Amino acid sequence: MKRAAYVILMAFGIFLLVMPLNIPVFYTNTDFSVFNAKWNGASNFGRLLYEEASIIPIITSYNSFGLGEREGVLLILGPDLRYSSLEIDEIKKFLENGGTLVLIDDFGTGNDILSGLNLTARFTGLVPIDVFYSKNYNFPELVRILDPRLSVGVDKLILNVPSVIAGAEGSIYTSKVTVIGNNQRQLPIMSELEYGNGKIILFSDPSVFINDMFEKNEPFIRNFVNYIKADTIYIDEAHHSNFNPYAVGTVVIKRSLDKMKVFYVILGVAILAILVESGLILEGISRVVNVLLGKIFKEKEKSLDDVIEELKKEGYDEKVLRKIIMEINTGKKLGG
Repeated sequence: MKRAAYVILMAFGIFLLVMPLNIPVFYTNTDFSVFNAKWNGASNFGRLLYEEASIIPIITSYNSFGLGEREGVLLILGPDLRYSSLEIDEIKKFLENGGTLVLIDDFGTGNDILSGLNLTARFTGLVPIDVFYSKNYNFPELVRILDPRLSVGVDKLILNVPSVIAGAEGSIYTSKVTVIGNNQRQLPIMSELEYGNGKIILFSDPSVFINDMFEKNEPFIRNFVNYIKADTIYIDEAHHSNFNPYAVGTVVIKRSLDKMKVFYVILGVAILAILVESGLILEGISRVVNVLLGKIFKEKEKSLDDVIEELKKEGYDEKVLRKIIMEINTGKKLGG
């Protein structure tokens, strides 16, 4: 019977490790929104972020949200509404306090932020034409991923009508034979800049992260999520001009089995079994209870004179008290 109880405990612990997560979500048709489950949305990207961090969507202005007082990562994906000076001031405070800005844009309004922060880096708005592509030249294939944290398990990164970054060094580049504008040169697709106590990560193609491209780029996207990993990620939905949530529902995430966590579950149940079977746990509980009871009920021994003095302070008459005590002692043997 006891063995069955221990088996049930282990099974329940393992079940908790693999139990699916239910995530409340909005539904929307907005391009690049993590709440959009259609081809042009980024819900798959959003699921990966949710698995690694606490996700907080921003659906109001940064100054109303109080971004400058917060910590974590601000993720901006494909913005197309302008940023006010007040909002850029909030981003400055956020970065100076050690936050990370992940700005993923191509032809949107990301340059408003870069200009407001007095940076030289810019999204050029030029589409690179490369000899290496998928389907057609609008889908260039990149293999120059210099940061090993981003290249693990990645054969190539497929873009979708991207831009390029000028005025900054990069960790991912186009090929050396890429034509950009009227010139043949390589420019970065991804760059990282330091700002105050924080940093800025620039990526010049938000379409890499949409659901339609997710399967093609999943190894890279997973690496990217680990690269920007933080306890809290704020996702900007406020600067999508047609953000229009039309329903609320749930998304279910299935979790894989972590072998190390299973080991800890089995180890914990085994230790519990040893303590119970040996009687150590009962003995330990008994000692703890005795100590607690001793602290609760133990009272310092007092003489009758001490008790009478305390009662006198509360307004009782000493003569009356001593008379009551004498009558009790002479009337019944109470002991002590």
